[in-house]
Amino acid sequence: MDGSTSCILHRLPDELLLRILSCDCITVHDLATAAASCSRLRNIVETQRLWRVKVKSHWPKVWDELPCKHEVVDWHDEVKQLMCFSKQVRKLVSGLSPRLYQDLHLTANLHLTTPVYNEVDALVASTNYAPYYVLNALRMIVEDGEQYENMTEKYYALKVMSHVHQGICIREWEEFMARPPAQQSLETGAILMARWFQPHADVSVKQVTSQIDDIAKECLKELRVNHSDHPMLSAALILPSQILQESKWSPERCRQLFKCINHVLFTQMKMTGNSEDYYNLKNSLINEVLSTKKGIPITMCIIYMAVCHRLGLHLEPVNYPSHFVIRWKIPGTYEYEYIDAFNKGQRPIAKVLRGEMPEGVGLDQMPLTSCGPMQVFHRMIRNIMSVAQMQGHIFEHIELFCPATELMSLLIPADRSVQGLLLRIYYSLEVHYDRIVTGCRRLLAQDASPIYEEMLSECEQILKNQSVAPKPIEPNFRSKEIAYATGLVMQHKRYNYTCVIFGWDKECKMPPEWVHRMGVHNLQYKTKQPFYNVLVYDGSHRYAAQENLEVALQPTPVTHADVGKYFKVFTGTHYIPNAELLKEYPEDEAVRNVILRARGLL
Repeated sequence: MDGSTSCILHRLPDELLLRILSCDCITVHDLATAAASCSRLRNIVETQRLWRVKVKSHWPKVWDELPCKHEVVDWHDEVKQLMCFSKQVRKLVSGLSPRLYQDLHLTANLHLTTPVYNEVDALVASTNYAPYYVLNALRMIVEDGEQYENMTEKYYALKVMSHVHQGICIREWEEFMARPPAQQSLETGAILMARWFQPHADVSVKQVTSQIDDIAKECLKELRVNHSDHPMLSAALILPSQILQESKWSPERCRQLFKCINHVLFTQMKMTGNSEDYYNLKNSLINEVLSTKKGIPITMCIIYMAVCHRLGLHLEPVNYPSHFVIRWKIPGTYEYEYIDAFNKGQRPIAKVLRGEMPEGVGLDQMPLTSCGPMQVFHRMIRNIMSVAQMQGHIFEHIELFCPATELMSLLIPADRSVQGLLLRIYYSLEVHYDRIVTGCRRLLAQDASPIYEEMLSECEQILKNQSVAPKPIEPNFRSKEIAYATGLVMQHKRYNYTCVIFGWDKECKMPPEWVHRMGVHNLQYKTKQPFYNVLVYDGSHRYAAQENLEVALQPTPVTHADVGKYFKVFTGTHYIPNAELLKEYPEDEAVRNVILRARGLL
């Protein structure tokens, strides 16, 4: 700041200086510089309103996520915390690869170790808003604008993010379940469920609510064209938090609204049931259904109900055994009409619905009565469990089935079978030993079980033996038979898939059953040749014989979740190993460079 600028600034009133300093282009660093220049600017910079504006403009996602913002007393201190957590999180994440490389090596383990989880939990419990600030710091690592750089840090940041995000979601669900059932909005619950299953996606209650508001406004436009005297046109949209005991309008006025809603949703927006790809996870996530315009009956019905609610129409969910529907009580009567949002708002009559009951279900009125919100959420989770069971790859199955069981366990903590299932999943994945110990003790306090006693004893011993110190990496030295090197992008000669090498053996080390099943005995050199551990573009890990591989002529990035576990950068022609993989294969770099130069790729 030169003398003339300083002179001009000193002539300005405090309120104008405050406005200038509040501009988005003024950074936190700029404020620190201004505060150091003179006592007057320092006093202005200490204004709480200024720091509140900075949080809102410089950390908009944090701002949207923070609960009870009106209770914050010192926004300057909150900014200090945001920046402090950023440093702490970067330090934590950068140290995870040396600590965990050997624990996660050659596995598709989706989780971190218990000591690391404990460390993260201590960090997020340190202040009231710590979870949100930690999540923000993790996002800054992942969303740095350089997709193929700092890949190892991003890999571990995503894993920590999943854990921190789940902790936030647990708190949200606990607050939601503490409400009376009448205040447990299906719309809000569906958004919380979408957040639970998408820890790395930007899904918020505010965002989805706004989308549904926009649909309701489109319906009002349609209503104005067709029924300009409708009373809803002079009323405000009903808030999702407002409770409707019954529809606000006469039967005729309600039907006019239904017609406009159906036109907007099913004709204008082209929303439809996804019969072709029914068991796709996206069909169960409300934000994805709003994006793709396709869903399964339960999510389609929740969106339909949410739009109707804003327009003064009260609908109730019906937990129909084979096909989720909703019902509308005709105002002034005791009669109901049923609505099938999956099939473009069709109105099946009760007699037809009862006639379509699955075998073994009684023909009484019970299946056509309304159900509570928790029943709806349980059904949604069971649907997602079914989706998990349809996955072709075991790790994709576990990746979805584990969080589904965790959420079911949170929603029905008294269900011993669900709690036991979750403990067995953790045990099979070799994760969360502390949760297994706590859970086994709780179940054993209710009833004796040799299985849980054995699991408890083993996990207690594992926790005693677990160490935070990294395991040593033993180097693998090359022999002349090994033609390729880690980091090379390869093409499989027979199956034509693209992959990247992250390890090798001088000869096949798989058991005879695998050798026979994979037809290795049909290869020219059979098992007496180098075999390579590769990450394949389809998300799988494979073990490929040298004679089946060749260097890709046009290398492309391999879209695999575990690339960052082994590599730090993709250069456009090959991957550069991280420090841990480099220690494991110390002689590969020179060989890799020779191969790349020979092909004009370096």
